[in-house]
Amino acid sequence: MNDVNRQRVIKTLFREIPETRCEPVKVMKLIGEAEVQTVERAAHAVPVCGSLVKKIITAQVEIVGPVDTVFEDKVVKEGVFQVDIVYASCDGLVRHTSLEIPFMVSAHIKGVRAGMHVQSEATHIDQNTTIVRTSRCGATYQVLDVIVTATFLIRATAFAVRALAECHPAASCLLPLHYTAPSLRRL
Repeated sequence: MNDVNRQRVIKTLFREIPETRCEPVKVMKLIGEAEVQTVERAAHAVPVCGSLVKKIITAQVEIVGPVDTVFEDKVVKEGVFQVDIVYASCDGLVRHTSLEIPFMVSAHIKGVRAGMHVQSEATHIDQNTTIVRTSRCGATYQVLDVIVTATFLIRATAFAVRALAECHPAASCLLPLHYTAPSLRRL
């Protein structure tokens, strides 16, 4: 290998580090979190007159339209519990009724300001539906007594710029074609 070819190979192997540009890294910083619980109760009259409830087959709860509002050091969560109840009536039919129970719960988180990102999730929802019989003026009435208990985990986060820097090459790291080493032949 002659001296000129050797210099090309050495320059190709030990080239300079490409120019880089660095920028700060944005991360999500946890401001605070709180776990809050709400218990809501509602009485719902049996919708079919003259047909008493024999037994409750199933009752399911779903959260509808939750909204988080952020104030200074406080997050307010509002929404509606939609309870669907399937029951057997005394006339032998399976019936369905639905009711909506509004709720509002607040969490005090120090350092929260309006405009911050808030995540909230229901960690536990439980309902208890019972049949309550009352008599008034000689007539028997039935009411479905519904109790919904829900636990929410509320987290407040904000963007923060860290001192760490993420560096990217300013130009392509690949060598241009004219810098590639020629194939060497032995004589």
